[in-house]
Amino acid sequence: MTRILVVSVGGSCEPVVNACRELKPDFIYFVCSEGPKGSSLTIDGPGEPCGDEKKAIAHQLGLQLDAYRKIEVADPDDLNACYKAVREVSAEITARFGPDAEVVANYTGGTKTMSVALALFAIIEGNWNLTLNKGPRRDLVKVRAGDMPVLVGKQAVALTLLRNQAREFLKRYAYDMADAVLAQATVNQLLSGSYQDELLRARRLCQAFHSWDVFDHVRALELLQVTGGKRCAPFIEALLDISGKGRATGYEQVVDLIFNAHRRAAQGRYDDCVARLYRALEMLAQVRLQKEWGIETGNVELAKLPEHLRARYSQLADADGRIRLPLRKAYDLLAELGDPVGRLWQESQRPIVAALEGRNSSILAHGVQPLHRENYETYATVIEGFIRQALETLGVKTRCRQLPREELLEM
Repeated sequence: MTRILVVSVGGSCEPVVNACRELKPDFIYFVCSEGPKGSSLTIDGPGEPCGDEKKAIAHQLGLQLDAYRKIEVADPDDLNACYKAVREVSAEITARFGPDAEVVANYTGGTKTMSVALALFAIIEGNWNLTLNKGPRRDLVKVRAGDMPVLVGKQAVALTLLRNQAREFLKRYAYDMADAVLAQATVNQLLSGSYQDELLRARRLCQAFHSWDVFDHVRALELLQVTGGKRCAPFIEALLDISGKGRATGYEQVVDLIFNAHRRAAQGRYDDCVARLYRALEMLAQVRLQKEWGIETGNVELAKLPEHLRARYSQLADADGRIRLPLRKAYDLLAELGDPVGRLWQESQRPIVAALEGRNSSILAHGVQPLHRENYETYATVIEGFIRQALETLGVKTRCRQLPREELLEM
């Protein structure tokens, strides 16, 4: 594998020479300052630019012109300029040596700003090893002699940055994006045991809650059970209920849809949010009819209706002879059956119908207009309020809960 060294160069040549000799790179990029007083002269300038009767770095190392390149920075104290220079080096390395080249960054020399830029890039953007020359010190000025490059641990800094990025995605329930951020560490970095365990757990949780968010409850339950832990227990209980395996009331999916709608609203996806609230309203009627009356809205059996309703409902049969009830007719039937949810529907019908008509203009319904936050808030107040009142009327309490946001990283 080709080894590339990117080294910052300051006024002292010895650390740079020692790093190059120890690391034995196939090609070297010297990040230096330009001008008559810049560190560029110490690389291949004439005479003895390294002082103490020592020739330039390239001469000491016996480097040919095709074995190195100088990257000159006009202002070595400009962090943006230094960082941009290192980024350009990274792009050139990929283009010239391919993505699999081993890159080592050594930030011993150069101005503090140059060193910071090189170290930051190695941590944030570059899958680079980071090294620093260490040796005996007689004072706080610099290492005098006998210095050698050693690998620098960058995991804590890199993982903090990645966790902060993931946290921003989790604030919006973007579990898949948070997982992709954390994958940069688990896939591209050799992690110590504790860091690895922490990140793998966070990634499993991201994948579990993403599966839940897209209604793959089976996969979500599997991942949460594998992950385990006290803080996962309430979510596992809720999923078992949603799947009909726990202390299910039958209305868990209705409540889960409401929480899902809230997550879409947090992402500014108001059309999706309203679509989910509509489905929750529809599902409430379907579950109530099936659970209490044994009636399936997709295929109503006349024998299960009171005799005085059969003739009228038989007229609703389609060409296949099936009686299918849309949302409003399902609630009308509950009202005619004397069901408490039906009675509540009759009392609340007018604002609900008005809200439904507003929803019909959505591009995800029958119209072409996007819904905005104000539309969502109006719709949610009416529809969600009705659903919660209906469940309260029935005495239904579920163990459903909203999914975690940035607190996921501490679970």
